[in-house]
Amino acid sequence: MSPAEVVDYVKQKNWGAVTKPGTVGPESGPALLQLLNDKDSQVRQLAVVCLNAAGGPAAREGLLKELRDPTETVRAAAARFLRARYSAADLPAITNVMNTSADEYVREQLGLLLGESGDATKIPVLAARMRTEKDEHARHADSLAMARLGDADSRSQLIQRLTHEQPAERIAGLRDLPYVNDVGLLKQVVPLLDDTRPGLNVGPSHGPYFIRVCDVAVNIANQMLGGRFSWAEPVKRYSPLELSEAKSVLSAIR
Repeated sequence: MSPAEVVDYVKQKNWGAVTKPGTVGPESGPALLQLLNDKDSQVRQLAVVCLNAAGGPAAREGLLKELRDPTETVRAAAARFLRARYSAADLPAITNVMNTSADEYVREQLGLLLGESGDATKIPVLAARMRTEKDEHARHADSLAMARLGDADSRSQLIQRLTHEQPAERIAGLRDLPYVNDVGLLKQVVPLLDDTRPGLNVGPSHGPYFIRVCDVAVNIANQMLGGRFSWAEPVKRYSPLELSEAKSVLSAIR
C-alpha cells in the first residue's frame, strides 16, 4: 500500500485496512508523522499503530513524541511499542519522560524499557525513580528493570518472592522471571517443583481450573529454556515423573 493510501485509511479510521501484517512499510513513516498532529485522538492512535508496523527512524521519532500525547490510549500505545523500536541514542529523552510523565502506565513501560536496554548505568536512575514513585506497578517495573540490569538488592527481592509462604507471591515471582531473563535464576525454582498447592486459575470464564505452583514453575522454566520440555502445556497438571524430569534439568543449571 502506498504512503498516500495508508494516510487516507488512517484519516478514515479504517483499522481493518491498515493493521494487516505487511500492509504498512517503512516508506509510509514520514507521511504518518504528520498525522500525529491531528485533532482526532483516534486518528493519532491509529497513526501510532501504523508507525509501529512501519518501523524505521520515523517510528522511533513518532513513538517518542506520542509519549506526551494528551490522550491516555495514545500515550499507552506509544509506550508499549517504543520498547521494541528505540535506539540507544533515545535513552536520555526516554529517561526524561519517565522522570516527568504524569502517566503511571507510561512510567511503568519506560522503566521496563530501561531494563531491556542492557545499560547498567541506568540502575541509579531507576533507583532514584523508585524513591519517589507512588504507583505500585511502575515501582515494581523499576525493581524488575534493576534486577535485569544486575542490581543485587533487586534480584534478592525477587528471590524472596519465590520463597514466600503464600502461593500467590511465589507465582508472581515466577511470572517475573522471563523479563529478568537470567536462566541462572531457575536454580531458585527447584524447591517450587515440590509445591503442589493450587495457585493459578487458568480455567475458562464458566468455571475455575487451578494449576499448582509446581505446574507454573515448569511452564516458566519451559518458556525460559526455549521449549525444553516437549510435554509441557499451559494448563496441564504435571505428573510426578514430569516434575522429576524438570527438577533434574533445573538442578543441573550452572
